[in-house]
Amino acid sequence: MAAPRLLVWQVSVSGHGRIRTGKRMDAIGDEQECRIGRVAAVVAAAGFSSRMGQFKPLLPWRRGTVIEAVTEGLAAGGASPVLVVTGHRGDEIARNLADGLVEIVFNPDYSGGEMLRSYQVGVEALGKSGLPVLGALLALGDQPHIPVGVVRQIVDRAHGEPRAIVIPSYMRRRGHPVYLPAWAFPELLALEAGQTLRDLMGEFHDATVYETVDSDCVRRDMDVPAEYEALRSEFEWLDSEASAA
Repeated sequence: MAAPRLLVWQVSVSGHGRIRTGKRMDAIGDEQECRIGRVAAVVAAAGFSSRMGQFKPLLPWRRGTVIEAVTEGLAAGGASPVLVVTGHRGDEIARNLADGLVEIVFNPDYSGGEMLRSYQVGVEALGKSGLPVLGALLALGDQPHIPVGVVRQIVDRAHGEPRAIVIPSYMRRRGHPVYLPAWAFPELLALEAGQTLRDLMGEFHDATVYETVDSDCVRRDMDVPAEYEALRSEFEWLDSEASAA
């Protein structure tokens, strides 16, 4: 299914908590669209970290924590606003990010363990802000190693093709963060329990583009201690401005 003609949406939420994309801004040109439209970021950080044995968001990374590195990288790469969706130990994450650079959103359904629900909660909160957005990066809360240059590359591609779903790719394999244009927000919210982002991507395959990066960083996260230690050893002190190809 191809993407609609829509350019920029002023997103809002109905009283039932569903996105209402009623205010169209498609009378503007492409250059103006890129100037006024923001690319937001929604970070899924509501899980229990059961396989890690320690709480992933607050694990050390550089001179701070994993979740600090994730949000700082997204913001430095051009995402604004950055929303962090919490659940388990959400108060601790909020205190860790109390510098005011991000917005904290609580997922009341976090105990179900579905990442999709966190993205839905984040998009709903983004809608309530009323900001004109091109779309949002759907990011993982356990990828502190993504270089700023890679984030910027995805954001730049989103500005260049704002109607496309942008997926970073390394050696023809998909990774994160994924850019979802605002016209697809209602489609994301319509997904039911048990479905995933893959279902959405499959439905809109013709509206998807792949942004090739020069590192497998977009494909890696940290679920177990060995993965965390491997990422620290390879990426923790790597220049965060390293660019993607």
